[in-house]
Amino acid sequence: YLNSKLTLLQNARVIVADTNIPAESLAFLTENCTAPIFCDPVSTTKAEKIRPILNRIHTLKPNRLEAELLSGVKIETMADVARAADKLTELGVHRMFISMGADGVYAASHKESLWLENLPANMVNTTGCGDAFMAAIAWAYLQGTDLRDTALYGLAASTIAMESADTINAQMSADAVRKRLDK
Repeated sequence: YLNSKLTLLQNARVIVADTNIPAESLAFLTENCTAPIFCDPVSTTKAEKIRPILNRIHTLKPNRLEAELLSGVKIETMADVARAADKLTELGVHRMFISMGADGVYAASHKESLWLENLPANMVNTTGCGDAFMAAIAWAYLQGTDLRDTALYGLAASTIAMESADTINAQMSADAVRKRLDK
């Protein structure tokens, strides 16, 4: 059974994980899977689990507090966000999307960085916005999108998520995300 699960993981095109699973499981994934690992730190307490494996995480989606913790850079200004992203890049993360709440998202890679404001939306419930963002950036990566468009897809998905009282908006789809961006 375990061998079949490992084979499935080794054939994956991308692996999405968060720090709700044990540190040993996260380490196992990064050591045994060749697919890019996308990780959401979830909380400052749980983010500690990925500190030793940051160099094996392809895409990271922290919020401001999680980025502070993992980078060691206190974030008080927009320039601090860039310094935190630079530090995370130095630690081996390939790409990151730092959620800054009402101030949007800071996206960065080894090659570029950019700040995007949130898209307009009618906020009903923010539960599930981060998960929608993560799903969209993994999907966008598989579509071959660049950093900017990947961040925009994440923002679009999170706005769709927040416009529903339900944790998962029944209107969520790739078409809905594209329409939100008029793409």
